[in-house]
Amino acid sequence: MSERIKKGAGASFIIALLLLIGKVIGAAYKIPLVNVLGAEGIGNYQLIFPIYAAAIAFTSGSSGIIISRNMAARRASGEIKDEVGSCFLYTLLLSFIAALIICLFSGMIARLQGNEDIRYCYFIIAPAVVFVGVSACFKGLFTGEGRVTFPAVCQLFEQGIKAAAGLLFAYLFGKKSLMAGVMGAVAGVTVSELFSLAVCFMFYITRREKYPLILKSNGGFFKENKFITAHGILLPLSSLADGILIVKLLTLYGYKNASAMYGIMTGSVNTVINMPIVIALSAAVTLIPAVSYSFAMCNAESIKEKSSKCVKCVFFITCACFFGIFLLAEDIVSILFSSLSSSQLDLASTLMRISSINIITASLSGVYNSVLQAVEGGDVCLKYTVLFCIIRVAVEIVLMYKLSIIGAALSWVIYYALSTLAGAVYHAKLLGKDKQLVKNNGKIMLCGVIMSIAIAPLALVGNIYIRVSLSIIVGAMIYFASSFILKIFEGGDIKHFALGRIYGGSKRREKWRNSK
Repeated sequence: MSERIKKGAGASFIIALLLLIGKVIGAAYKIPLVNVLGAEGIGNYQLIFPIYAAAIAFTSGSSGIIISRNMAARRASGEIKDEVGSCFLYTLLLSFIAALIICLFSGMIARLQGNEDIRYCYFIIAPAVVFVGVSACFKGLFTGEGRVTFPAVCQLFEQGIKAAAGLLFAYLFGKKSLMAGVMGAVAGVTVSELFSLAVCFMFYITRREKYPLILKSNGGFFKENKFITAHGILLPLSSLADGILIVKLLTLYGYKNASAMYGIMTGSVNTVINMPIVIALSAAVTLIPAVSYSFAMCNAESIKEKSSKCVKCVFFITCACFFGIFLLAEDIVSILFSSLSSSQLDLASTLMRISSINIITASLSGVYNSVLQAVEGGDVCLKYTVLFCIIRVAVEIVLMYKLSIIGAALSWVIYYALSTLAGAVYHAKLLGKDKQLVKNNGKIMLCGVIMSIAIAPLALVGNIYIRVSLSIIVGAMIYFASSFILKIFEGGDIKHFALGRIYGGSKRREKWRNSK
């Protein structure tokens, strides 16, 4: 195994830091964007992204995973089974087709969403589908070879450009009209994805001799990767259902300002909630090559160890964020979204408390899904995801009648709770129960409770900025001190975290199970 891959553990902290900064920038820039566009403007802006996300999921959502698995498999087993060229070819073709469809049906899509004014935004965002698809393939190629630092660096610059260009264009064009400001913000996304593709291509050019790329068709490509591909499409499709249903249903049910409420949930609340989630999900994706390598080597114990340590670390991070955001919800929305009215701030804080549990469940769901995909359990993952997506949409339609936008937020809470439970059950069935993991997670939850009790008296502090700052500082100190006293982590945990050593590979599930 190459020295570069072996050094992955030593670079884990740097990679984690780069991912953290990039994801925070990518999520946090929506905070000033809300203040530039307002609740209605951010609602229109957010309507674009379910379609965009669904197109990306369909064309390239699983490309990085497929390529990184394939590259890792060749290292682990020595098999010459190159799906990289096929993945590039199909991703490129599907991306062009998806972009064309978005442009051709932009008017119809906008009418279905209840706001025909946003149709021009789809012409602006369509090229980004192609840019994202090709750059995702390049990033998967580098990740599969153990070069996990480059995608993290690339993502950091990409998010920075998206934030800077999006805010600048939204501010400048927003002087003309609200919709022009929305189009400017959307243009910032396309510009950032073009930059990301350019950087990936230049990085590849310097190493093209080591990574020869031949665009070729493989008839069995979709059959071999059907479960990963289908699963990658489901959640964006579920979000797309929200983009089509929520505004229209709220209006049908007699609620006013439907676009503003949708914007508050997706553009304001989810922006904060998604910050810790996207970090954990990035870690979960990088877990796939590590688990796949052990799977190819028929080492069930190694898979259990790696995935359990990842679950513990992710739960440790997200548990603290859950308690903190739940307790400080009102202060957070008041500081971050000052342009909202008092009634909108009340709604945002309520939605934030409801959705805060998703920080834990969505992150753990991502980890379990990644493990299942790595050990070729994608069929199981796909089945329960389809079922829970159907349940979520049905629950959303029913709950919104009485609870307005709160019903939509609750439907996602139910979905992620069910997905996490199913993933944990199948993980235990596949690898055996891990009593130590359950014990450690119980200790982590206790640390969160202790932290919450410690910062509760700080609610009496009058100044909101001092109150929040003290709560974060004191809470972090208490949380880490409690984890140290309770001996949650062992010496090798961080080394084996998902962002540590990156291996990879895959073989048939039957061979692996026979080794247990």
